Amino acid sequence: MQEKTKKNKQSKRAGYIASVVVNGIIIFILNYLPNWDIPFITKYYSNCLWAINLSLGATIIANFIFIFYNENWFLHLLQVFTSITAFIAFYVINEIFPFAFEGDIWYTLLRVFLIAGMVISILSAIYNIIRTALPFRKKHNERVRE
Repeated sequence: MQEKTKKNKQSKRAGYIASVVVNGIIIFILNYLPNWDIPFITKYYSNCLWAINLSLGATIIANFIFIFYNENWFLHLLQVFTSITAFIAFYVINEIFPFAFEGDIWYTLLRVFLIAGMVISILSAIYNIIRTALPFRKKHNERVRE
């Protein structure tokens, strides 16, 4: 049992490290995207980068911390913040909408994706707030019963 727990912790650590690396690569790519003259990305894309960098940066910082400390309550607490920053990024991109598509279908699909991202981010934040509070609520209930 102890060996399984150790492997599980190592597996989680590897996932956190992979997340840091992948999100770092994504930040790099997204920040250099304007230099690549992609036809459907407008000049307003750079106005969204602060929100994108905030969200991905928060995710990188959270996963870096999780490498060393990943108690469930703390993991859920930081995921509240990463969910909020994801919401901000989806909102800013949706408001600025730095894309110019030929067909209406791509416009509609991306709008639906951005709105779904905002809704999922809010639900994730709510879920993680509850999950953060549960262990403390259980401890409080145990003390009250004594």
